Amino acid sequence: MKRKMAKRWLAMVTASMLCIGTLAGCGNGSGGNSSGDDGSGGKQESSSDSGEASEDASEKSGDYVYRVGFVNIDNGDTACYPAMQKFIEYVESDEFAKSVGADKVEALTADSAKDIEKQTTNVETLLSKGVDMMFIIGVDTEGNTTSVKACNEEGIPVFMVGTEASGGEWKFVGFDEVELGKRQGEWCAENLPENSNICYLQGTPGREASVQREEGFMQGIESRDDLTVLSSQSGDFDAATAMQVTEDWIQTHGEKINCIVSANSTMIAGAIEALKAARMNEEVTSVGVVHLGAEDGYPIPDGDEDYAIFVSWPSIGTLCGEIAERVYKGEEIDERTNIELEDMTAENFDEIVAAQ
Repeated sequence: MKRKMAKRWLAMVTASMLCIGTLAGCGNGSGGNSSGDDGSGGKQESSSDSGEASEDASEKSGDYVYRVGFVNIDNGDTACYPAMQKFIEYVESDEFAKSVGADKVEALTADSAKDIEKQTTNVETLLSKGVDMMFIIGVDTEGNTTSVKACNEEGIPVFMVGTEASGGEWKFVGFDEVELGKRQGEWCAENLPENSNICYLQGTPGREASVQREEGFMQGIESRDDLTVLSSQSGDFDAATAMQVTEDWIQTHGEKINCIVSANSTMIAGAIEALKAARMNEEVTSVGVVHLGAEDGYPIPDGDEDYAIFVSWPSIGTLCGEIAERVYKGEEIDERTNIELEDMTAENFDEIVAAQ
């Protein structure tokens, strides 16, 4: 990053000197490179280093342009997509450009559609366009390493957003997954009747969110020896899958089920539908996660969900923008930067929604 930023400052100073001279000098560039991207969205390609090409182009266009990359896990995800939109809104604002000393800042984004190979290609594509840093909502912990190392090789900072990588050098932006699960467990320990039986809906196998949230949940219920986890099964972070798993639990355990806990918002929505169909929703306590996406269905104010951890994904997008701003200013970024999680019930639902 220091190497790329140094080049940008050199390009800016050189461009200023050339403007004092003849207009003809602006078309040639200080280093003699006449090929490359136009620095403001043009389609001309360069075979030279992408960062240098972008800098030369910015010089020729008269604009001093910064570029930041954001690779999203899935634009159809109603949590992650709003985060990316807030990021774009923040970094492409005039205030941001003025703050970091640029004429313009471009957010270059890509949709991985939950495909790790596509994610790898997306990162490589954005790197070729000369981004100064990369934010990635990753598909898979192991697979994310390839993308991280590609950024490391280019010498640019890379931030994993709400996800992690098993290798390479990166920093984290998001929230504490273990804390999320632990607070769900603590609520159960404080509120469930004696000798309650719990069914736990895990996320997608192998995802760090799945592992860490369940780990935290088990920590949260440690104070209650009388609580029993009847079953833990994957709902794959999907409402339909969670509904099927819950239907199977109802067939197997029936009225023994006192509580269903879900690792995310979509799965608890599916579980609630299965409970309603079996006329068990009023007897079974439901605990989940809310991010105010479309699939949340607002079951809490409807009285169908008893408690949830609220995760503000738009706030995560804004936080990524703030971190990008600090990087440009040369400030040190912590290894992990988290938003605060909130407890949500019917009593404070409206207040939380109004604050978003």
